[in-house]
Amino acid sequence: MVLRTAIVQSAKRIPLIKFRKGGYPGLTAAGAQASSFPNTLESKNNPAVLEDWELPPRYWRKPISVDEMEYINRGGPA
Repeated sequence: MVLRTAIVQSAKRIPLIKFRKGGYPGLTAAGAQASSFPNTLESKNNPAVLEDWELPPRYWRKPISVDEMEYINRGGPA
């Protein structure tokens, strides 16, 4: 009985994710693919993007010690 209700419930289930069949529309050739993506120079001029050197000191990475560097380079405990 439990198996039957599980089968009935799974038959009624409608997936929430909808996949595009065949990828992006209008993307059939390599030339079309290159022209559909934005130019890299245009994306670098976006003022909303911060580089790591532009962050305030509060968000900088903490410097690691020589011991930590050796530990990372040897792949863990030796």
